[in-house]
Amino acid sequence: MGGTPPGPARAALEEFLPRVDLVARAVRAQCLRAQEVAPSAGDLLVPGGPDGEHPEIHRRLTRTATACAQVAEAAAMVRVAGADGDPVDPGLLAAVERAVVKAETLADLR
Repeated sequence: MGGTPPGPARAALEEFLPRVDLVARAVRAQCLRAQEVAPSAGDLLVPGGPDGEHPEIHRRLTRTATACAQVAEAAAMVRVAGADGDPVDPGLLAAVERAVVKAETLADLR
């Protein structure tokens, strides 16, 4: 969390990092399982996408990516708010938590 001074806000953000990492690993595992069932034609394609064998993977991947982007956006707001060393509004940290929970739910971790 470079750029975030030591303190409660930085500690809270650092606690979110492993959870977001688990989300990324879970989504990757889902894609690998789908790839085994319905291989894609290219390296950068979500398995089974063009032919529709796994439309749920596409929807979930898109929604999970959006939730992860929301985590990053909320974390950036915490960093900006705490850059001068002032206490961070708890509502900003709550927004990070909500986005992390949403991503975890979409990745079937909750």
